[in-house]
Amino acid sequence: MELDDTMKALLKDLGMALHQALTKDENVKSLTDKIKSTGYDIYLIMEANIALDKRDDQSEGNLFLHSPERDEEARASFNQYDTDFLASLKIKPDEA
Repeated sequence: MELDDTMKALLKDLGMALHQALTKDENVKSLTDKIKSTGYDIYLIMEANIALDKRDDQSEGNLFLHSPERDEEARASFNQYDTDFLASLKIKPDEA
């Protein structure tokens, strides 16, 4: 799928917002400071896979935190750390 310039800019902004959310989070800063104080350098490398699905209608879109066809498998793999991380980004997983 070819994305227009507006969508490319929105996705870039989303990436920057996610980065900023992590770097500004006090819990993340506290934990990384503790690791650094033990004499280690810390590198956080994250990969975000963002998939887009163009809707034919004008209804409000959905945020899928996983592939819709793997719903139960993906939901079962969330642990408390995953849930806390998503909450820090102001994302609440759907509860079925």
